[in-house]
Amino acid sequence: MSDDTGEKGVSGGGERQEMRTIVQDHKIFWTTMPIDIPVGEQGLVRAGVTVALAGTEAEGQPPKNESAKAATFDCLNRLAKWLISEPRQGVRFDIRRHYNVVFFLPDDLRTNRNNYVISIRILHSEQFDTPIGAAQIEAFQDLQKKLKDIGSPKEHWKEHYTTL
Repeated sequence: MSDDTGEKGVSGGGERQEMRTIVQDHKIFWTTMPIDIPVGEQGLVRAGVTVALAGTEAEGQPPKNESAKAATFDCLNRLAKWLISEPRQGVRFDIRRHYNVVFFLPDDLRTNRNNYVISIRILHSEQFDTPIGAAQIEAFQDLQKKLKDIGSPKEHWKEHYTTL
């Protein structure tokens, strides 16, 4: 992991700040979902976990054209790629873009917020139906830590208020 001192020439500091800005501008929050698959007579096996990143347009207004939607998805995709930029042995990341995903949150219904979602699936690199292991759990924990570090809340967007 790179140093976050913010000094010129130090990789990661500028990227981390860019990710913080994306999170704030697009009000990005995250949630998780297990990936359970049926395997023979064993029943369901937890094969991985999904981290869903949900955001909205930077101005908080419904898009007037498709380019606003594309820009929001581009920012979510940049964030997802930054989160998984460190290769991990035994772990496969799969980024997916989702249309028509709706989060029914009380504040979203009142503000006419459009949510856009990019999901990151964390799986074994060997085989899809292999049960989740230590490498996948560690990758998931690191992802959560990065999201918290850049100010992205879990489950729903929380306004950040500052006092003067």
